[in-house]
This record gives sequence, C-alpha cells and structure tokens, in this order.
Amino acid sequence: MISFEQALNTVKEKLAGAEISPGREVVSLAAAAGRVLAEDIAADRDYPPFHRAIRDGFAVRASDVSVPPAVLRLRGEVRAGDHFPGVLGAGDCISIMTGAPLPAGADAVVMVEHAETRGDGVEIQRAVHPAENVVQQGSEAPSGERVLARGKRLGAGEVGLLASVGKSRVSVFLRPRVAILATGDEVVPVEQRPEWFQIRNSNALTLSAQVAAAGGIPQPLGIAPDRLETLRAMIEEGLGADLLLLSGGVSVGKYDFAAQALAGLGTEFYFQGVALRPGKP
Repeated sequence: MISFEQALNTVKEKLAGAEISPGREVVSLAAAAGRVLAEDIAADRDYPPFHRAIRDGFAVRASDVSVPPAVLRLRGEVRAGDHFPGVLGAGDCISIMTGAPLPAGADAVVMVEHAETRGDGVEIQRAVHPAENVVQQGSEAPSGERVLARGKRLGAGEVGLLASVGKSRVSVFLRPRVAILATGDEVVPVEQRPEWFQIRNSNALTLSAQVAAAGGIPQPLGIAPDRLETLRAMIEEGLGADLLLLSGGVSVGKYDFAAQALAGLGTEFYFQGVALRPGKP
C-alpha cells in the first residue's frame, strides 16, 4: 500500500513522460481568463514607453534646484495623454501631472507640495536628485522582454498585462475533456428520489465541479450498472476523452468489475491501492 503523496508523484511522473501534446486555439482576450498560455508573450515596446512622472508637480533639471530655494521660469504644462513639444532649458520648469511624459531636458519632478507659483515663476523649496519622482523608460519591461511564459494560467492580472502589450487575441491550450463515469446499481440520478437502499450520484457532480474549477470540460457519461459488458462499453467511450475518471467498482467485491473491464481494454495499472480513507482501492 502506497501513500497518497507517492501515488500523486507516480501520476505526475507518468504524465511528464507521456509526451502529451495538447491542441491549441486562439481566443479573444475577453475569453482568455482561466486558460493556459500556449505561447510566450513579449513586450511590444518599452514599459513605460517614456520617462513617466509619478507625482503632480514641476518637471525640472535637478542641477537647477540643488540649492533651494530656487526660482525657475514656468514654460508651460503637460498632462497625461499629452506631451511638451520643446526642450526644457536651464532655469526653466514645466508644470506636470501624474502619468505625463517627462519633457526633454528635464530629469526629475518636484512635488507640487514643495513648490510655490509666483507669477511667471515657481519657487522650488526642496532639492531633488535625478530621476526622483520619475519611472524610467523601460524599467518595468524593455521592448522584446518576455513578460508571460508559455504554460502560465491566465488570471485577472495576466489578462490586464496582455491588454497592456496589445494582445487582443492569444494562443491558449485546448481545455482538456474529462469523461466522468459513476458505477454501481445502487447509484441513481440526483433528480431521482432514491429507494431506501439507493444513493444519489453525488460523486459525479463533485468531480464535474472540480474539473471545471481546474479548467477542464467535464463530460458526464451517466451511471454504469454492475454488468461487465455494459461497464466495459461505457469505459471505452470514456477513453475517447483526454482523461477518464471512474467512481466506484474498483474494489474486490463480486460485482466490482472496473479493474476487469479496464484490463480487457489494454490498460496498465501503476498502483491499485492508496493508504487513505475512505476508499483505499
């Protein structure tokens, strides 16, 4: 009898050596959440694509305000979504908003709290060092750098990142089709009122929910009776899916035919029991 951890590792090892090549499809970004990337994603340009102000204030040359207070000439304004067309000269400053590109010639931003406008001039009351209050161009991701790797499951953050690099459509792996087969004459559909000696098919619904949560497509096959030929036919149908999950019929009872049916279909058993409760077979 092996442990659960040993059984799980065996499954992982067999899958790793199976050379599985899942298919791919291209989906819109709106349909990509929860899917698994089938391609590497690279930045299509520098991020940020320019030196970006991270404070409202004044774009300056740090050398002009190294000894505060310093009075600079106000030459204009730049906001997010716009740019300053000229070059900032010595002794000048530009009013700048958070998210706006730093004007050419400027190398820092003085926060608005540390400045006071006086007519056409601005008194800078605190020194700044180069790059202060600025996110440097390409510091988050330079152009061409991989930002998402093949095999990554796409959550909300990853979808946002794909949008930011212009991937309106993305290649993802096909969702695995998982056949689910419950077995046993005592099992009846959930919507049916069971006799006192019967139980409802709760396992198949539980497995379907787990498959869907993991990103697969559950394909319930119904309930197989405790008759070898019928069970074998339903298992054979299930083997047409990417994965088949069987519930019941795997012990050593007189009517436990699952192992026999599987063996007759040429399957190989890596283990037939796990040290856990309930249901170690």
